[in-house]
Amino acid sequence: MKLPFLFGIHCHQPVDNFGHIVDDVIEKSYLPFLRYAERFENFKFAVHYSGWLLEYIKKNSDELFKLFKELSDKGQIEFFSGGFYEPVLSSIPKRDRIGQITKLNNYIYHNFGQKPKGLWLTERVWDSSIIPDLVECGIEYLVVDDYHFISLGFSKGALYGYYLTEQDGYCIKVFPIDQKLRYIVPFRETDVIEGYLLECKGNGAKGAILFDDGEKFGLWPKTYEWVYENGWLDRFFDKFIGHPEIYFKHYYEFANEEKPLGLAYLSMTSYMEMGQWSLFSDKGVAIERLLDYIKNSELKNYSEEFIKGSHWKNFFIKYPESNHLHKRVLDISKRLEGRELEDVKDMLYRAECNDVFWHGIFGGVYLPNLRDNAFRYIINAEKRLDEIDKKLEGGYFTDLLYDGYGVFVLKDNMLSTIFTLKHGGQLKSLDIRSRGINLINTLSRRKESYHYKLLDNNEEEKNNSDHSISTIHEMGVKLTDDLKNEISFDWYDRNCFVDHFVDFYEPLNFKKSEYRELGDFVNQPFEYRFEKGEIVLTRNGFINNSGCYNTSIEKRFRLQDGILFFDYNISSDYPDELYYILEMNLHFYDYGGVIVNGFRLNDTNRLKSDLL
Repeated sequence: MKLPFLFGIHCHQPVDNFGHIVDDVIEKSYLPFLRYAERFENFKFAVHYSGWLLEYIKKNSDELFKLFKELSDKGQIEFFSGGFYEPVLSSIPKRDRIGQITKLNNYIYHNFGQKPKGLWLTERVWDSSIIPDLVECGIEYLVVDDYHFISLGFSKGALYGYYLTEQDGYCIKVFPIDQKLRYIVPFRETDVIEGYLLECKGNGAKGAILFDDGEKFGLWPKTYEWVYENGWLDRFFDKFIGHPEIYFKHYYEFANEEKPLGLAYLSMTSYMEMGQWSLFSDKGVAIERLLDYIKNSELKNYSEEFIKGSHWKNFFIKYPESNHLHKRVLDISKRLEGRELEDVKDMLYRAECNDVFWHGIFGGVYLPNLRDNAFRYIINAEKRLDEIDKKLEGGYFTDLLYDGYGVFVLKDNMLSTIFTLKHGGQLKSLDIRSRGINLINTLSRRKESYHYKLLDNNEEEKNNSDHSISTIHEMGVKLTDDLKNEISFDWYDRNCFVDHFVDFYEPLNFKKSEYRELGDFVNQPFEYRFEKGEIVLTRNGFINNSGCYNTSIEKRFRLQDGILFFDYNISSDYPDELYYILEMNLHFYDYGGVIVNGFRLNDTNRLKSDLL
């Protein structure tokens, strides 16, 4: 019996990513791969493209879109579904999950004539609560990592097929993606891949399962030269098309013809690296050291089974900026419930795109353009709903961020502001509603687990003799001393109206947080009251400098004709001279184009001497 090789690629770009970047991915990865695939009718494979990426390709790459249709008509391609704008399905409400999957199902059917039965689970973030919704959308099977099973005690040798799982009596098939195949395709020579597949066959495998990033075939570092110019893909097809013991098979064929390996109940998890990335930085360093220790011990075969990181949603705790975006998305979804507003629904779905909410190998939440894109859809959706509900002006308290302290929202038809009560009474969001721009789309600088290596010693690239090229996980980074000196970390959120007390003014380095804070106002809770159209934020705190002195701050804010007015009242028992500094952090697309009091914002020397 031949070994079925279930081959799949997943392709996605963040919603509204720069056009030149998407065009480059198409030319270097998506298009050349399908040109090769077209030459081999026996190459059956699965593809998952996010819906917005398919829309972009249809508009900008006629050749690639036609190849999809031709290969679909020939029976070579099996389309997998997912959320249209690639959300993490367990992070959005049920109605949005069903809506996003249905939207992509319909798009695939209308353009390629297929009704998808398989689903690509974004970042393989598994939560069994989504099973009934998947079944409702006509999904019969999906793919996760073999790690999802191994972390529960399943042996690697028992994962060459699919399992059944259920939630509330709704059943679905789950395929474990072979991690070793993910790591050797396309990074090792084809005889190494062949040897591994034959080894699996010899051990009784029902099938070999691969589903991984399509960008590995041309976009990842060194892969275009390796895969296409140096002929790896030629050698791959020469090796496996017509192979006497291995053949390509569709997932739906395998699911229909083969019996399950058994029943499995998976815990809430993603792939192992994601579990490490979602940990707080010190714990990320600790788990990496622990894994290194275990892998060099007699217990090395149990490392993946017993050592686990955090859950994907911990990114909302790790990055308050991510939580801010996510909770505004949830608020819009609540307001949309039971309402047929397709334009607002599309804005919501776009804002649910996963990339901006987390950080791992790629920039994610650190990329300001991704945050700008998400805020644009959030702000536009909120404005549209406010117009419909006739609530464009006023103020109200809400526990928007789910922190138990709440925020105060003050808005008119031109501006919308959000003040956080838990952390310093700061202005967290300043939205220009006509432009869809949040001028406080800032990100505090936090120490990541990789900083420990970068700052202590340069990270060396791993060189394994059996690798033809390095994977993205193995590439090292070297920093110059000048760049190392530029890296700083914040101990508080960098928003606006941050209140500082210091005992001297020069020289202070707020950029690197190199100063002594005397007050307790920067990141501590404020009380609020709303009177006569003003939000009043107050805190009774102290100044600590050779003693503890009662100090209070009252700050008032009001909106009028798109202008935010504010007044401050500060009182203290402190007997000597000290300085109060009001910190503002603003975000602009182009700092060179911003003029403050006649001076360009990026002319830092003039700003320091003339404005501060």
